[in-house]
Amino acid sequence: MKSPSTLLASALFSATIAASASIAEEPILDRTIVIASNELKVLRPVDKTPYPDTLEKYPDLMAGGGYRLEPPNEDGEWYARVYQWSPGVVYAYQGERVRLEFFGINGDLHPTEIPGYGLKFDVARGEITRVDFTADKAGLFDIVTPGRAPSMTAQLVVLPRP
Repeated sequence: MKSPSTLLASALFSATIAASASIAEEPILDRTIVIASNELKVLRPVDKTPYPDTLEKYPDLMAGGGYRLEPPNEDGEWYARVYQWSPGVVYAYQGERVRLEFFGINGDLHPTEIPGYGLKFDVARGEITRVDFTADKAGLFDIVTPGRAPSMTAQLVVLPRP
């Protein structure tokens, strides 16, 4: 039979090893940047705000994407909306280990990519999506959701180290 001090030492050793293993699983980061999906939407009655002629100038707005303009409905109300990432510009220094932490607020699913870094991921409503990478290339990189482009495009600016 083991003594109480031996049992305690064994338990502490096991707990230390378990804690070290769980810490090792979490990446070491220099910077975490939180980005949220946003849908800005306005519903206006035509008697207060006349329906704009925007669709005549830009008929592709009816196709969906990041911009949307709907003509007046049977109640005489029209709406406009836009999908965006907020903030629209994020910064890191070259060589930093970065976590982009996306939170989906509006829209069921936003398939997103950062082509300059070869990253592709999905951001779903009500969920957090974490994208970890090393910002090893300086420059300006799009964070784009192709199905909501051009408005749902943010920029990642990777600055050379001073």
